[in-house]
Amino acid sequence: MKSPIVLLAAVLNDIRRLQPDVKGIDRDIRTIDERYKHEGIGFLTIALPSFADSLHLGLSNGQFRSPLGFKSSKGSVLPRFLGGLLSNVFEPSSGLVKPDACVESVMSLRQVLMLFKKVELDECDSDKLHTQAISAFLSNDALIGNQVLDPRQEHLLGAVCRYILPSLSMTDYSQIKYKHGPGAVAENYKSNQKWLGVYNGILTDAFDTYLCGYDDFGILDRIDLSSIDPSTSSDPGDNLFTISANRSFRGSARLVTVAKNSTSRRLITIEPLLNQFVQQGLNTVLRDSISDCRVLSKCLALSDQSKNQELALEGSILLNWSTLDLKSASDLLSLQLVKSVFRHRFEFLEALIKCRTPTATLDNVQHNLLKYAGMGNATTFPIQSITFAALAITAIVDALGKTPTLGLVERIASKHIRVYGDDIIVSTQYAHQVVNWLTGAGLIVNTKKSFLDGYFKESCGVDAYKGVDVTPLYCRFRPDNSSIEASDLERMVSFSNNAWMRGYYSLAEVVKQEVEERLGMRLPLVSATSGSLGWVSRIDAMNPHKWDSKLHRFLTKTLVSSSIKRKDSISGYAALLKFFHVPLLGRPLKHLLESSMRFKLKIAKRWVPTRVGTFKTFSIPIRGLENLNP
Repeated sequence: MKSPIVLLAAVLNDIRRLQPDVKGIDRDIRTIDERYKHEGIGFLTIALPSFADSLHLGLSNGQFRSPLGFKSSKGSVLPRFLGGLLSNVFEPSSGLVKPDACVESVMSLRQVLMLFKKVELDECDSDKLHTQAISAFLSNDALIGNQVLDPRQEHLLGAVCRYILPSLSMTDYSQIKYKHGPGAVAENYKSNQKWLGVYNGILTDAFDTYLCGYDDFGILDRIDLSSIDPSTSSDPGDNLFTISANRSFRGSARLVTVAKNSTSRRLITIEPLLNQFVQQGLNTVLRDSISDCRVLSKCLALSDQSKNQELALEGSILLNWSTLDLKSASDLLSLQLVKSVFRHRFEFLEALIKCRTPTATLDNVQHNLLKYAGMGNATTFPIQSITFAALAITAIVDALGKTPTLGLVERIASKHIRVYGDDIIVSTQYAHQVVNWLTGAGLIVNTKKSFLDGYFKESCGVDAYKGVDVTPLYCRFRPDNSSIEASDLERMVSFSNNAWMRGYYSLAEVVKQEVEERLGMRLPLVSATSGSLGWVSRIDAMNPHKWDSKLHRFLTKTLVSSSIKRKDSISGYAALLKFFHVPLLGRPLKHLLESSMRFKLKIAKRWVPTRVGTFKTFSIPIRGLENLNP
C-alpha cells in the first residue's frame, strides 16, 4: 500500500456496494486522486475534515453551505464532489435537509471525510503543531482572569456548591491511599525508582509525612544519606538526591505535547514526582466523593461514558438534549474558579493547592500558571468535571429564578445535565443559559463540536444522527510507510477488524493484505477477545492448530505483543513502600528487579488458547435507541 488514496478508494467501493443507487462514485475517486497529487496529505487531513464540519453544521441548523475549495454542480448549491451522497441528505436546489434524509448516506459521508482526521503526521508537521500547542497553552493562561463571574453569579454559584461533595469535609487525609500513576514524572524516574524518590521525600521531609500517614511507618529513623554514593547511579532517575530537602519545594512541571488528531496536538504537563503521588490519592478521593454526593452522582460518572453516549443518541431523535464541547477546557480553567467552587470544602481545597504545581518549564524558562493545572495533574479531569457541572447546575437554577435549596439542586437541576470532562450534555431548554454561564466564567464553547439544535449530536466518542450511531472509523496509521513496529501493526489489525465488522469488506481486505505483506506471513482467525494479532468474524470463527493434552484445550499459534522490560531494581525500604501501596495480585516475579517500558512493545509468535471468554456472535455495530426509555 503506497498511497492513502488506496484506502479511500476502497471505502468508496464499499459504499457503492452498500448503496448501489448513489451516483458519481467513480468521479469522486478520480477527484480524490487528482487533489491528493496536487495538495498532498493536507487534502485528506485538513480539507476533508473541514468539509465534514460543514456537513455537521448543515445537519444541525437544517441547511448545508458548501465549504471553500469545492465547486458546486450546475443548478445546485451542493458540491460536485460527493454530490451523489449529499443529494440523499440535502435538497440540491436549496441545501435544506430533506425530511427523509438518508441516515446511511450521512454515515458514508462522514466515513469518507473523516477517515484521516486522526492519522499520524510526519516529524516536520508534528513540530509545527507542537509549537502551535505550546503557544496556545501560554496565551490561554494569559487570558485567564479577563472574564470573571459578576458578584451575583459568584454568590449564586457559592450557594449551589454548598450542597455538593459534603463527604470531602470529613476526609481523613492520613487514611488516603496515595499512589503513583502510570505516566512519566518531571525527574525522569523509572517505574520502581519512583519509590526511591518517595522514600527520600519521607526522609528529608520534602512533603507532609503526617498527611500521607507515614509518621507510624517505621522508617523515619533518619538513615545516613551520606552513605549513599549518587555517582554509582546509572540513570538520572535513580538518584535519591533529585528531590530537594526543602519541604515547600515541589519543582516545576515539564511541558510536552502528544498527538490529538491530524491538525492539532494536546499539551500535557509532566508533574514532579511527589506532587503526582499525592494528586493520585486525591483523585481517588474525589471520585469516591462524587459517588457519595446526592447531587453530582446524578450527573457525573467519571469511569463510564455510556450515559453521555446514550443521551446523545436520545437527543438526536427526540431533540431534548443538546451536546456541548469546550475548547482548551483545562487551559482556561482558572485556579480562582476552582477556589470558588470548593470554597465550602476548605481543607480539601488546601490539599489540592499544596500538591498543585504552580510553574511549568519550557526551554529552561519557568512560567507561572494562572490555570488550575495542566492535563498531567491527576486531579484535573475530576476537578474540571465537577466545576463544569456546578456551573451548569447554577445556570439552570438561575434560569428557574429560584433560591438554591438541596431539593431544587438535587431533584431538578442536576437531572438536566450530564458531564464527562469537557463533554457536557444539557436539556435543550436550558442550553443557551448554560452556554452563557460557561463563557461568563472565561471558558470557550467549541462551536464546531457543540450541537444545541438539530438531529446531529456528538458526545464522548459517539456521533449520533436520528438515533443512529454514525461514528466513523479513524485511520491512525500512515498507509504510505512500511513500519513493522508492534504498535503500528496492532493499529492496522484492529482497524481492519473493525472495518470488516462494519461491512467495509474492501477496506478491511486492503489493510489485511498490507499487514500480512509486511509480516511475511498469514495471520489466523482468532477470537475477538483473544488479545492476539489475528482476524475476527461475526460468528467468532477460529483456527485451532493443535490440542493441549495437559490443559485440554485447543491452541492457536499467532503473533502476540508484549511489553519490553528494562532493569529497574529496588530493595529495602523503597521495596517495602511498594509492597504497602501496590496490590500483590498481578505482580510479576521479578517486579523488584525490572519494569516495563511504557509505549514500547515487541511481537513474537506464541501458542495462545483458541477459545477465550464467552462465545458470542456479532452484528454490524449500529447502535440505536432500542434500549432507551426516554
